[in-house]
Amino acid sequence: MTSGDAWTVADGWRHLELGADAPTRGEFRVFDTALRTADGAVLLAVDAAGLRHVLVPVAADFPAAHDRRSGGVHLATRPLIDASGQRQYLDLACQKAHLNHVFAHLAEEVLGELRVDSAQPLQACRQTLQRWRELLDREPSSVLSTEALCGLFGELWHLSRIVANSPEGISAWQGPLGARHDFSATGCALEIKTTARRDEWKFRIHGLTQLEQPRNARLYLCAMRLELNGASGSTVPDLVQAVLTAGVDRRDLLIRLAQVGYDQRDEAHYRQLRIDVIDWRAYEVAASFPRLTAASFAPAEPPNGVFDIHYTIDLAVCPTVALQPAALDRIYEVLAGVPDADAAGSAV
Repeated sequence: MTSGDAWTVADGWRHLELGADAPTRGEFRVFDTALRTADGAVLLAVDAAGLRHVLVPVAADFPAAHDRRSGGVHLATRPLIDASGQRQYLDLACQKAHLNHVFAHLAEEVLGELRVDSAQPLQACRQTLQRWRELLDREPSSVLSTEALCGLFGELWHLSRIVANSPEGISAWQGPLGARHDFSATGCALEIKTTARRDEWKFRIHGLTQLEQPRNARLYLCAMRLELNGASGSTVPDLVQAVLTAGVDRRDLLIRLAQVGYDQRDEAHYRQLRIDVIDWRAYEVAASFPRLTAASFAPAEPPNGVFDIHYTIDLAVCPTVALQPAALDRIYEVLAGVPDADAAGSAV
């Protein structure tokens, strides 16, 4: 691989780490990103400890910069010597190997900022580091259960289709932020349910508000039957990459993933589970749809002493007619904020 080929930051570091000659103390192996500032080439690097760096060249008289507020990533000025002599660099350095995945996304963002304006390298590094502090300072968490991973797969499967219309559609994914429904936008909400049972359409509903329509909006539910480790299929990391490829804000996506307990550092573990979507059904949650809400009771609330209500719906006997695939596509457009999209009028 050469720096002129199509590559990602992760590819660059992988290329360095597979090299035969490891750097000695105080040395770096470097990869030329082909991105230039007025002071030279922006480099990816690994040091003798195997830690990753982004090296941004600056002028010889550039003022010293230091930012060690994040334990995982430090920013400093550093002089380095190569065959052409000594150069000064801004060194954005990952301090912990388990942060490599997150650092790769941060580095992609830094390079993107430099492509737009290479005249302000310190600003690009500092502002990007500030945006990513929350993820860099998170403690490692336990991996998701298979059930939770299937639920996340379902949401990302739909998210990848929403953001294919517009990367701004990431804002519709509200479930990780504590919203009542998985996806919501003006006039429209979408709830996702998944099951690994191939012989039934039963799904667990949590509480009386999960299938309650938002004010002045229509609510839709998409139920998915999944097959685990089938002959084909995708992994959750595959879907994460598909969403990123659509151009969404990297930090915004990773923050939402972190909120549901998904940690990029466990990607190798999550790649072991491939998931096939073998069938799905989408419905408008309206009058005839099987559900319980506060309005199911008289007066409009459960009896005194009854709380924490959970129940199961069986869509195999649902009287509501399922939506056609084209209707779900229009719902995606509404959630993505596509102008003139009209799920409320055309999806039913």
